[in-house]
Amino acid sequence: MNRPVVSVFLALSLDGFIAGSDGDLSWLDPYATDSPAETGYERMIHNIDTLLMGRNTYEKVLSFGFWPYPEKRVVVLTHRPLSSRHGEMAESGPLHEVLKRLWDQGARHVYLDGGQVVRQGLADGLVDELTLSWVPVILGDGIGLFNGLQNRLAWEVNEVRHLPSGLVQTRYLSVAKGNHEGGVAS
Repeated sequence: MNRPVVSVFLALSLDGFIAGSDGDLSWLDPYATDSPAETGYERMIHNIDTLLMGRNTYEKVLSFGFWPYPEKRVVVLTHRPLSSRHGEMAESGPLHEVLKRLWDQGARHVYLDGGQVVRQGLADGLVDELTLSWVPVILGDGIGLFNGLQNRLAWEVNEVRHLPSGLVQTRYLSVAKGNHEGGVAS
């Protein structure tokens, strides 16, 4: 089956949380001094053609007061009705089926965002590239990135960088990345 290359780009605490227990992201503020170019986010967002995010993440992005993806196709994985505000589209169903539909519609490189969607992508072996920016904070509680994963997943370290803010960023490639057509764009 053809499917797009799938990338994940997230910050997380040393104990593996991507947000506080109530979705709070303020613990990231002291480390938000690196530019998008320094973190590699700018390069990643340039290389993708579609963002696929969960409904909770979508609602959080809407609360920012500005739309950070003006020139990107945004798809929200949700079972609830969606009132598009910026041209975003709703999809539902198993992630592998959504990725197949996106492939059929021309998507070739998808950025997954949102804890539940990313966990589903990891659990199903659909993530090809995983960029994690480790924040030197232990939260002790919150929304964990790896909670509930049952399968052993093998990754190879592609790059490790120490950012000026103190973040340590690791870019991993899936050891199983050769099991679909395409490849990870750099």
